[in-house]
Amino acid sequence: MKWKKVLLLVANYKTTGYDFYDSAFPPLAFEYIAAYVEDLVEVRIIDSKAAKLNFSQVKKEIENYQPDLVGLTVPVTSAIDTVLQHAKIAKLYGSTTVIGGWHPTLAIEQTLSSPWIDILVRGEGEFTFRELIEKGSPLNIHGLSYKMNGKLIHNPDRAFLKNLDELRPPSRHLVGNYKYKIFNMNIDAIETSRGCPQACKFCSTNVVYNQTWRSRSVENVINELEIISKNKKISDIFVVDDNFLVNMKRIGRLCFEIIKGKRMGRIRKNLFFFFQGRLDSMARYPKVVKLMAEAGFWLVLVGVEATDDKGLKAVAKGCNINQIKKGIKVLHENEIIVMGNVIIGVNLNDSVDDVLKTINKTRELNLDLPSFTLLTPFPSTRFYDEIKEKDLLLTEEYSKFNWLNPVIKTPNLSQEILKKLLFLGFYSIGYYGGNLRNKYYLFRRTVRSRGIFYVINPFRFYRAFISYFKWKKIVINNLGGLKKKDVKQIKSGNLNHMKDLKKAIKNYSI
Repeated sequence: MKWKKVLLLVANYKTTGYDFYDSAFPPLAFEYIAAYVEDLVEVRIIDSKAAKLNFSQVKKEIENYQPDLVGLTVPVTSAIDTVLQHAKIAKLYGSTTVIGGWHPTLAIEQTLSSPWIDILVRGEGEFTFRELIEKGSPLNIHGLSYKMNGKLIHNPDRAFLKNLDELRPPSRHLVGNYKYKIFNMNIDAIETSRGCPQACKFCSTNVVYNQTWRSRSVENVINELEIISKNKKISDIFVVDDNFLVNMKRIGRLCFEIIKGKRMGRIRKNLFFFFQGRLDSMARYPKVVKLMAEAGFWLVLVGVEATDDKGLKAVAKGCNINQIKKGIKVLHENEIIVMGNVIIGVNLNDSVDDVLKTINKTRELNLDLPSFTLLTPFPSTRFYDEIKEKDLLLTEEYSKFNWLNPVIKTPNLSQEILKKLLFLGFYSIGYYGGNLRNKYYLFRRTVRSRGIFYVINPFRFYRAFISYFKWKKIVINNLGGLKKKDVKQIKSGNLNHMKDLKKAIKNYSI
């Protein structure tokens, strides 16, 4: 066998916006990959992000382990440069480098053109990577792209696994020495489905999975939850599914089995869950949401995207604003905390007035933890094609594609104005958590769902305090060039009272 020692390396990427909570999530994709090659080779996972390793320390780890092959993944598009720097270190020691993940799958040629990458895995990697290790060569392996004699070779696509229950359990024991946290909670992660049937223009999920969705059976998921539950250090599980709520009847059955498992002692009662989901799904099935709350689902990350039907239609969200409002109401009735994001400039023809209206309407949605991002054209999405066709893309330097850095211009808004409007949005909502009234309701909901001792945990409070003021500093710095008295007008909520602010924004230039 060509390769005998395999290292799966998580890059220690840092990018504004993703590091606000100082979080580190389990590398579930690598845990699945490892499960498919552990019986063939010696394999190790090094998580340099969780361990906070610098480049010198990563270099030392590679030097000590001397892997024949180093696997890398790009967790978010803006991490690509950091990942490639890690690949460069691996190449210095003669390792074959293999890269995978969503960004490489969507930007194949750009990624593979790097001198530090030998092989690229497209799409789902478990069976592709195993076959690569078995054969010792990328020749004729479906799902691989690679270099040969200076040319890029693209093998045919690999078909998706039809039955996700057939997946081997992730190799969690390989990351047992790392501490994965968010909000100072010890976390693990689980994947119960893959893909999404929706067709949002800005989203990569439907591109990677060809707008398909597959799920694991409820019984299969419960078996894994029982395994995770045995680790008493874990307090919370993040459901990584991009659209967890595609089949709400399935979710209802899953919650019923979790509740039953907790009552029977097979799943710990103090195990909680947070997830990503669509508000319109929750609006249509309030009884299922009630079951979710009873099962321990306490926090949801939602893409609101727009605050009116025109904006929702512009990004092909597939729902209307009344459904979004009802979904938030249903969640609050069940004491589930809502982290919701709205896109600034969701419609390419938006004016300054349109964006200011969006900011005001966001404040009226009663999101517990509202946030904003810029409309960003990730590679191969429908929005990317549209932006390229209209010649509105400013750069393809992907390290800048972090949702907070303007990489497009629009007919009415320059990149400088887009950035000012983005951070005006954060200023208007009090950076995170809204006004004092919203913060009070957030506090109350958290106490009801997690208990008072969760809220008053000194370590959690300290980290939240530090993160909050770190983000406040970023917001204020990005509002430089605008007068403080003008910026404060955004909190009036009345466009007629923002004349000076609108004038300052429209006249703003670097």
